[in-house]
Amino acid sequence: MPSSNQFTGLQMPVFSAFGWAGEEKAIEFALSQLELFINSLYYYLHRDIQAQFPYYGLDRTNKSVYLSTTEKPGEGLYIAFNARPMSLELSIGLTNKAALVKAYKSLEASPATFYQIVSDLGPDWQLHLQQMEYDEENETSSSYQDIFKDSVMKLDLDSTATHFSRAAFLNGESQWLVPFYLSERIDSEKASAMGSTILKVMSERVSNLMPLIKMLTGKPRRSKAKAKPASQARIRTAAPIAETTIRQPSESADLERFTYVSELKPLHLKKGFVNLTPNHWPFFAINARTEVREVSVKYEEKINKKSAVWRLVPTDQARIVLAPQVQEWLEENFGSNDRIQVTAIKLNDQDRQIILDHAE
Repeated sequence: MPSSNQFTGLQMPVFSAFGWAGEEKAIEFALSQLELFINSLYYYLHRDIQAQFPYYGLDRTNKSVYLSTTEKPGEGLYIAFNARPMSLELSIGLTNKAALVKAYKSLEASPATFYQIVSDLGPDWQLHLQQMEYDEENETSSSYQDIFKDSVMKLDLDSTATHFSRAAFLNGESQWLVPFYLSERIDSEKASAMGSTILKVMSERVSNLMPLIKMLTGKPRRSKAKAKPASQARIRTAAPIAETTIRQPSESADLERFTYVSELKPLHLKKGFVNLTPNHWPFFAINARTEVREVSVKYEEKINKKSAVWRLVPTDQARIVLAPQVQEWLEENFGSNDRIQVTAIKLNDQDRQIILDHAE
């Protein structure tokens, strides 16, 4: 029989306790189990993560447990684990005004980095940017309105840049505070069924969040890269592309993109591909020998990372070859001779994302 201080998992009574009004003994039991969970999780984490979060423990006021960059969680960035009757919520929170100034400076400078990180996390994650009225003298705040509160899959690159630009501006004003929250909920029955393996699962989740955590707490990235020699300059098309617009989404994003409208034929739907033009290929080419470039494809509120752009010889025409899941979506939502809008975005030197939608 396991000892009382040995963590064996978060049993269902831990979650149910928070739905029982007035059951103080049940709440105390649940909190003791959560405290055992966070103590065990902390020693399961990699040393680099422990160094990033030197403080951890039980927050009786909020009935949760946390990892924190500062002794008082509210003064820095924290990861909270909240047990609810129906779910276990993992939440990144940043509510200190001075810390938020630094974080939003980084986010505003590199919205594409944030967008890519949260896209990789998946649709179960929700971002909440909350505009609050702030009393600087008393350091108190009250809710005013939401800037954004939805699944991260509702974001696109432009809206991400816009939201963070607005949040940075408002949080820089004395009368406003814009806390940052990013959270995921796991079904309580699923969390309970994991037993002690929940330590491994949560450790992996925290590890996956580290690029974002370093972005929020580290030095802001430069919004523009240093000038490169002419031989290393970005590849650009030599001539205008028909039905194509190439533009910068915003100065802060420091990105390249193009939008192209292609007409679908029966073979395109059957085989699962969308044709671009030879002038589009340099956007995807890694070097002169490149024939295939893996890309992520965003459609509706899903992202697929198994698609690619091919170079067709001898014309160098670019062709988007869709993964089976995306091809199925294409067949269900488009017909022969329909027009599809392709928006290709350079997220960074390594990654390209393609967004597919109906042409207006």
